[in-house]
Amino acid sequence: MPQPPPHSAPGTDGYRVRSAPYALARATVLAHPAQPPAAAAFRDLLARLHRLDTELALTAAPLCDDLYAARDTHPADFHRDTVLPLRRALHNRREPRPALLARLGDLPARLPRLATWLALRADRTTLLAALDTACGPALDAERASLAALCREPALAKATALTSADLLRAINRAATAATDRRARKEEPTVLRYALRASTKTSPLSWFTAVGWGPLPGHPTDGPARPVTSWGTAPLLDGPLHSVVRTNRTLTTALTLALLDAPHRRTTLPHRITSTARTAGTRTAYTRDRPSFAGGRYLVPGEDQAEVASGRPLSLLTALAENPVPLADLTRHLATALCPPGEDETGGRAAAAAAAFLDRLTHAGLLVPQHPLAPQDPAPLQRLDAWVRTFAPGHPADAHRADRIAELATLTDRFTATPAADRPGLLTTLTQRWTAELAAAGRPVPTGSAPLTVLSEDVIAPRPLALDGFLTAADHEALGEVTALAELFDLGHLVRRALRDRFVERYGTGGRCAHPWEFGPDVTAAWESAGRIALLDPADRDAFPSATEPLARLRTEITAALHDHDGPAPTAEAVLPADTLKTLGERLPAQALERPLSYTYFLQRDPAAGLLAVNHVYGGWGRFTSRFLDFLDPCATAEVSRQIRRGLGPGARPAQIRPVGGFNANLHPLLVPDEIGPDRTRTPIAEADLELVHDEATDQVRIRLRTTGEPLDVLYPGFLAPVLLPARIAPHLADHPAGAVDFRPLAPRRTLHTPGGPVTVSARLRHRHVVLQRRRWLLPPAVVAALRADLAADTRPHRVPAAATADWRARLGLPEQVFLHPAAAAPTGRATEDFLGRLTRPKPHLADLGNALHLRSLAKWLSRHPDGAVLEEALPAPGGLPAPARAVELALEVYRDGRPR
Repeated sequence: MPQPPPHSAPGTDGYRVRSAPYALARATVLAHPAQPPAAAAFRDLLARLHRLDTELALTAAPLCDDLYAARDTHPADFHRDTVLPLRRALHNRREPRPALLARLGDLPARLPRLATWLALRADRTTLLAALDTACGPALDAERASLAALCREPALAKATALTSADLLRAINRAATAATDRRARKEEPTVLRYALRASTKTSPLSWFTAVGWGPLPGHPTDGPARPVTSWGTAPLLDGPLHSVVRTNRTLTTALTLALLDAPHRRTTLPHRITSTARTAGTRTAYTRDRPSFAGGRYLVPGEDQAEVASGRPLSLLTALAENPVPLADLTRHLATALCPPGEDETGGRAAAAAAAFLDRLTHAGLLVPQHPLAPQDPAPLQRLDAWVRTFAPGHPADAHRADRIAELATLTDRFTATPAADRPGLLTTLTQRWTAELAAAGRPVPTGSAPLTVLSEDVIAPRPLALDGFLTAADHEALGEVTALAELFDLGHLVRRALRDRFVERYGTGGRCAHPWEFGPDVTAAWESAGRIALLDPADRDAFPSATEPLARLRTEITAALHDHDGPAPTAEAVLPADTLKTLGERLPAQALERPLSYTYFLQRDPAAGLLAVNHVYGGWGRFTSRFLDFLDPCATAEVSRQIRRGLGPGARPAQIRPVGGFNANLHPLLVPDEIGPDRTRTPIAEADLELVHDEATDQVRIRLRTTGEPLDVLYPGFLAPVLLPARIAPHLADHPAGAVDFRPLAPRRTLHTPGGPVTVSARLRHRHVVLQRRRWLLPPAVVAALRADLAADTRPHRVPAAATADWRARLGLPEQVFLHPAAAAPTGRATEDFLGRLTRPKPHLADLGNALHLRSLAKWLSRHPDGAVLEEALPAPGGLPAPARAVELALEVYRDGRPR
């Protein structure tokens, strides 16, 4: 497959960014409905009202000045009793009393701006009456569109996986029910229908995922508009549902079954980790994962320190890889008591067996799991393993039958109609709960609800992506990559890791047991997060060699503000010439190792813009989870691209922890893999060490035997903070991908009845939008907005006037996405990450749609801690034809540049 040419700005001195010759596409299975005529009429009236309210707001301040200046042109009592109350009402954005307006006399004739304001008010009154008339038909039309969407099988299938109550509400909405219950459920039903038609997060039948090659030579022609995918679907082939049992449950059940000695003792055992010996004490790290329901295991580990001794050192050497317990007993007994010296003929073997048993119960000697972490059929493998014990343990035969039944029920889910899915999920939940209890590991009280399976929807055939990205897109993204590096937390993390390592092990130092440095990796992420903005006030906390990054950030920010002028604007445009040469100005240390990013992109055909939704790490990460179900050429091409990206001479090694998280299941993309032992992976954790490479002044992972440095890749989805700390150094070998452009976007403050609202400008480079406009509404402002919406008692409870007023106050676009406000960071990475997972999911709020306005107050009630409104770009509402939301995940690769 031909590779697109490198897209680098001229004169970047070798800073080359190449786009991968393929992309992942995520598209909503359902199209967002076309706008009905009645809804279009309502939207048009509401847009006119918004323009009127904006004009009234702009007129208010100069009119207040005119009223003040006119104080000497009429009697003092008229000014006191009429003009001043009118001026106060205008200043406070209050509606003047009718009696007050009736006393104006000839004042409008003397003040033309007042006459204009009164005319605008009269037009507004007329518009509100027209809106009241148009509201009912618009609501009926939007509810009919919602009912049609709720009748789609894909929406029912997806919501069945979410909640049985939600599915019942969806089914009621599909019948166009008009009772009180249906109206109460309407905001929630609408929110999920919007998720299914406007958001591209891959979960069940909400979103389908596909992969396809990009053209070898992009043209300079216009990109194919995304809206065309609604009528000529990108996903034009059959869609395939992939259902997998939840690895959290299979792992929890396996751990429970290993508690029984008759099963555990048949498995090979290995030492839990390398041994760190200091004087008379030896330390090991032990994994202590716990099951709390949900979709992943809660990692846990501790360090065990025991008295050193010859038996322990012998065992550590013997059991570096899994060895049958009988062999371990024999080797240990022979080494400690050679044949002929054991007078009783078995005392040494018994002592060795007792020693091994104590270490097993202490968690220092651990059995090899009967199924590999990435096994594609874990329940079938577990069934076969348990069944081997049936001859001597009849209960295990029944247990194996129950495990096989769990596998059969899970496999049945794909073809199960939506109406029957809740019942099947309930059955699976009950059986899993019973099985875990029977194995001695009951589901903890108050745990998260069990997630018994996952479902992904795949387009297995390669997609036709030609025409969706142009040469101009690739070139602009190549320039943006240098900016992403500048604002990537990963560079700070790498330097923080280096500083901690040198402080602990010295310049050129060596850590023989990478697990012992795991907590330092977590601490490095947290310390880097605290000074992520590189504020000069935090200079004393900067990691070494990051001053050049801080200065360059300051320079780029200043250039942006100088380019756009002193006045705050709705859009800030980065100077194109500055970004063209930014790559060559990045510090040499930051450029030594190769880098890969994944850009999540959406095109706005109406505005001719390409919007960047996220910038995350690359190296195949966001493609990996789907590769097993795509055309085999996808895996082969991703693997080739990774090797190209690392450059000649690099030795990559992949680490594939699962952590109970199904999205971490993915194929091996490079020849070498790192695991706990060599029986399942070519490289064991014990084969590796950490060193401070003085030539590059970086911490590197290398092979003990040859000293060869590795590039360790973790292309999994689960956040490293939710994986064992013992492997944290491996997960952080390429820490790039925590990119945040928000500090660049200029901000301004608006004053509202509830308090200040912070407005962030749109941030753009050429035609690429890096940050959409955002409005941060603190809790008091959200409360004030909800109160105004509730006080607007227009027909059908559609707060058109209040919404138009707040749009004018804040300068809001017609369509926004409603997000929860970010919680204040605790400084503890795991807690902050888990906190983000529990917050409400963002969704579209179309402020030109009658049904959305009716639901707005209810939606805002989900955000008592504040909300963020972000402009919808592209905006899916109000289109003349149905359209899917489509997002491309494009990987880019930047060459390493050794010094």
